This record gives sequence, structure tokens and C-alpha cells, in this order.
Amino acid sequence: MSRFSRVVTCSVPVAVGALLLSTAVSGAQPSEEVRTQAGISALQSIKKSLTPAERKQSSQLVVEKRLRADKGLAGKLPEYRTGLGVSDAGTVAVDIKGAGQSLVDAVKAAGGTVRYASPAGAIRADLPLNAVDAIAGRGDVAEVKAASQAMTWNESAPQDRRQAAAKKTAAALQVAEGDKAHGNDTARTKYGVTGAGQKVCVLSDGIKSLQASQTAGELPAVDVLPGQAGSGDEGTAMLEIIHDMAPGAALGFATAFTSEQSFADNIRALRTTGKCTIIVDDVSYFDESPFQDGPVAQAVNDVTADGALYFSSAGNSGNLTDGTSGYYEGDFRGSSSKISGITGTPHDFDPSATTQLYNALSPNSVGRYVTLFWSDPWGKATSDYDLFVLNSSGAVVASSEGAQNGTQNPYEIAQVPASGSGFKVAVVKYSGSDRFIALNVIRGRFVASGDLKAFSTNGVTSGHSAAVNAFSVAAAPAAGAFGRALEAGDPANPAGPYPGLFTTASKWERFTSDGRRHQFYNPDGSVITPGNVSSTGGATRNKPDITAADGVATSVSGFQPFFGTSAAAPSAAAIAALLKQGKPAATQAEIRNALVSTAIDLGAPGFDPVTGAGVIMTGPALAALGVAPK
Repeated sequence: MSRFSRVVTCSVPVAVGALLLSTAVSGAQPSEEVRTQAGISALQSIKKSLTPAERKQSSQLVVEKRLRADKGLAGKLPEYRTGLGVSDAGTVAVDIKGAGQSLVDAVKAAGGTVRYASPAGAIRADLPLNAVDAIAGRGDVAEVKAASQAMTWNESAPQDRRQAAAKKTAAALQVAEGDKAHGNDTARTKYGVTGAGQKVCVLSDGIKSLQASQTAGELPAVDVLPGQAGSGDEGTAMLEIIHDMAPGAALGFATAFTSEQSFADNIRALRTTGKCTIIVDDVSYFDESPFQDGPVAQAVNDVTADGALYFSSAGNSGNLTDGTSGYYEGDFRGSSSKISGITGTPHDFDPSATTQLYNALSPNSVGRYVTLFWSDPWGKATSDYDLFVLNSSGAVVASSEGAQNGTQNPYEIAQVPASGSGFKVAVVKYSGSDRFIALNVIRGRFVASGDLKAFSTNGVTSGHSAAVNAFSVAAAPAAGAFGRALEAGDPANPAGPYPGLFTTASKWERFTSDGRRHQFYNPDGSVITPGNVSSTGGATRNKPDITAADGVATSVSGFQPFFGTSAAAPSAAAIAALLKQGKPAATQAEIRNALVSTAIDLGAPGFDPVTGAGVIMTGPALAALGVAPK
């Protein structure tokens, strides 16, 4: 069976134990239902026995410690993995909610290494697993969780495209094809703009090959915030795109990968210390709420309120239109068909009369992270939801079941195993009220499997990219689309417009993330529609805002060419630099209107949830802003 249709009313220890015992005696393999019951029951037994210190911890930390200490528990969950990275020295990367030198000293005294300590009350540290309880038990600590994961939104180019680009790189300087596709090259000449007088600053992973790009003549000087060069090289590739399209603009950089709070701090520092007029990033942290502006989004709000223009990648998690996403949101619908012997009510994904307790994952979802959010205020969740990942035999192989009782976040995360097949996810309301939920297989998909149908919705773009005054940027290919099937049987993307301009016949990338973005809370946690945090409440933001070019040339190894909304966002930021030079006194609203009103529709007329207003075009936007030709 792939879904449950009957109810067993006996208690967990008796029901599950007896079923497992009978199968062991007979030599038969346990059924899917028995495996699922046993796994969830074992995990819920941990949840019911949490100490006060463990209630401050993410479930991965608690379960990892319990599994290592209790061989009997490990025997009940033989295929289960927390996904927690524990070093050979026994340390784990954690985010600690708390501040002060005494806490920093305590982490060090416990054998930990502090990577970043923000005055805002957040510490990123490598902490011995066996010291987590002691740190979490301190009165000045509100939370200790497994370190928030981050990712950039690039896509690896097909092998033949990489080889061709590498040969081209050796021959000459690289110019991003978006410069021509957006009509940017001719607009610079016609209007006499280069981005001069503007400073465009990038937040990404790192700038490893910055010096090599500068030596090759691909980049000028770059103002890097002290100690914030990061690691990796996506930042270098983004800077090259900006310099190709706005060669007169000054450039800056800071990493976004030290920690989520460091990302937020660096956004503000680029504006205050770095004096950046335009800021762009291509980073997303997995725990950024889709329903409320978190720390990074609030930093974006601060710099845009101070006059900066902010651009961010919409993401590469796919969209409902193309059937390429693994995203589902909607009101929690408690199933009358229970998973026998467990506490709580499973979500029924099927709105018809048929009960479906699971959403099946595609083969390319192995190793992906799955996140669950619900519409309680951040840091004040009173409803308690849990997330479970099952394999084809019904065994629970990953989960996230933190306790929420009024001071925690409405958030759970689990990692699908890196090997295996037939995975599916279940959402269980452990306690509390029905809420609007968001389930996201990051860069994976939901698919029909056996008797399970696939349930997806639009709305995958979220977090700070959906901040009200940010420009969330979707991707369209400038020089030939990505062209690699995300799944066996997917049709290839159509060719891009290069060497011509974008037109209404141009196509977006099939991986580009869609909107709209539903919000239930203001940044301060106050509810937008008191008494209603369901699908009929809250507010909706039209995200993404615009579309820009990806699939463009850079000289940076691994980004030849550069695909993804990670390439589209700096393309848009560079165009904005030309507009700001053309009319330095232009307000944010005027810049936005010029870009949006002249964009080329790629979907339905006006806003659509995949490409926003459409592809922005430099010349028409300058004209709409009232800039006179030279």
C-alpha cells in the first residue's frame, strides 16, 4: 500500500510491538504500514521525552545524540539518517541564538570554535556534539540549531557548452551575451551611459579568482568588505557580468556564506560602509520564511528604505507552469484516515474524496533538502507540525520533528537520502491549530508514483528575494537555453535570442522559480489579517518582479557559460546602474516603473508568476525614465 485507508485504535507500544514481533516470528517482512508506524512511533517517543535544554534544539541535534547513545533506538530506525554533518573530531556546525562575550567564552570553553558572532544576537560555531546540551541549557541561550544551509542559484552548463566556452575564453576577453540581448550595448552608446557614478555591490559565496580576472582585464578594482572575501567563485562571475554591461560602475563585494545573520549584517554594511547604490545577491538560506520577512529580508528592507536598489535571484527551483517544481502550499487538511498508533493528524494532499497522506518525490530529488513552514509567527509558533521522509518500503529514513510550544520557529527541515528510490514525504500536525503550510523539495520535484498522484502549486520563490521593495529576478536564456533535461523525458529548452534582442517569442528557463508570494505577518510579527492565517487571509506579493538574461559568458572556470537566476540578477542590476546614471535623482518607484512598464511580456499580458512583468530592456527603460539620447 502507498497510503493508509484503515484505522488501528490500539496503543503504539502494543500495536507496533505486536506487529513487529509477529513478523519476526513468522519470518515475513514487515508491511509498509508497520514500518511507518514503527519509525514515527520511535521518533515521537524522543519528542515526548525532551529535556528543557533539548526543547531549545533542532530535532536533528537531539536525534543524532540519542541514536549514538541508545543502540536499542538505533535498532528501531536502521535506515534513518539525521543528515547532520558530524566531523571526525565530533563537532557540528550550529547557529546559536544568544549574544554576549560570556556566551562566546562558554562556547570556546566547551571546545567550540566561534565562526561569527553578531551584535544582533546570533553566533555561528563549530561545537562538540556532546556539549550542545550544556550550551542550550544556559539562560542566555534561546536556541541551538543545526547551522542553516545556504545555496546559490547557478546551474552547471552542459559539457559541450563548457568546452566551447573554455576555448573561447582562451582566445579573447569575455562579454556577457545579455549585453546584446537586452539591447544594453546600443543603449550605452545612444544615451551615453556606462554606470558611472554608481556602485554595484555583490553578495555571493566568494571571489576566489578575482585577481586572475583582474589580471586578464576582465575586472577592475573591487572594493571588498574587510574579511568578507568568502570562498568559492560565483561572486567573481557575477561581477564580470556587471562590469560587461555597466563598465563605468564601481564594484564591491561581501560574502553571504558565513552565516545567515552575517549575510544580513553584510547587506547593511555594503550600504553604510561600502556606500553601494545598487546591491545584488544570488543566495538563499533554507530557513527563510515564505510567510514573514526574516533577518535577511529585514536587512533588504533597511537598505531599500535608505535609497538603495536591491536585486536578488528568484531561484532555480522550477515552476508549476512547466511542471518542474517540488513545491506545495495550501491550508492544512487533516485526514480522517489516520496513521495508526501515532500522535497527531496527517495532512491529506488530495482535495478530492480520495485520501492521500504522502507526496511522492522524483528520482532527481535524492540528496535534496525538504522544508516545511506553516503560518504561525516566526519565533512564536504554538502549533506543532512535523515532517517525515519515507522510502519505498515505508521506513522512515529522515525527519524533522522539533517541539513548538510558543517560542520556536514554525519550520522543519529534513534531507532525502543520497541514494535509493521511491521516496515520499508526509506532514503530521502533532498538536495545535490548522495552518497554511508550505512544503518545498528544494530543486527537486513531486511526481506521480504508483497510486500516488503528484500535488504541486506555484509560489516557490520566497525569503528576502520576495521582500516588498526588492527586485526578484527570473531567468531567460541569452545565448541558448540550459538545454539539460531535469528529468528523463523532459523536452529541451528552446534556443535563446542571441545574437539578437529578446522578443515576445523568447522563452524563460524551465528551472526558474515562480511566485506569487503569500505573506501572513508583518516583519515585526504582527498578523496582517487578525484571526485569519489561512489561504483567504494575509497579503500577496507579485514576485518575481522581472526577468533578465542567463546562459552568458564569463572567464571564470565553472561559469562558462553562467546559467541560472544567479546570472540573471546581476544582469538586471547592471541595467539599473545605467538608469541611475541617466537620471541620478530618479526615485526607486521611478526606476521600478521604467523597468516594469517597458518589459517584454514572455507569458500572459502583464504580471505572470513565472517571469513577472517580463524581460527588462535597457533602451526602452531609459526612454521611459525621460533620459535624452546623446
